[in-house]
Amino acid sequence: MSQPLRPVWGIFLILCAVVGVATLTKALRPKEIVPWRTDFAAATAEARKDGKPVFAYFTATWCGPCQSLKHTTWADKDVDGALRSYVPVKIDVDRSPELAQKYGVRAVPTFAVLGDDGRPVRQTDGALPPEEMLAWLRPQK
Repeated sequence: MSQPLRPVWGIFLILCAVVGVATLTKALRPKEIVPWRTDFAAATAEARKDGKPVFAYFTATWCGPCQSLKHTTWADKDVDGALRSYVPVKIDVDRSPELAQKYGVRAVPTFAVLGDDGRPVRQTDGALPPEEMLAWLRPQK
């Protein structure tokens, strides 16, 4: 190897190592496991049929906190287990602005538990870590 190319190869090897670590880190992050429905009408029909409340998750592709939930809260097995008592539906506010408006969504993420009549029983916004989400999902007395 010629002397002038040595620094170029060094930089190339460092770049390859950085890309490799970044790729490996991304591959090892937990993935969301919640079985989201994406059709709101079908989810509400399923909820009525099964006698479960709807858990509505208002999100957007550009929402940073929403994207991080995929690897934290929505990847948590306890949260997934707690959501089995609900029919979870993911609603993109950009694709369904009428639903976002109907439920008064002013920020994403927003979470709402909907009653039999489709009205929110509880609603909150802001990303919640798994422990806080579990506490929020517990039935209110």
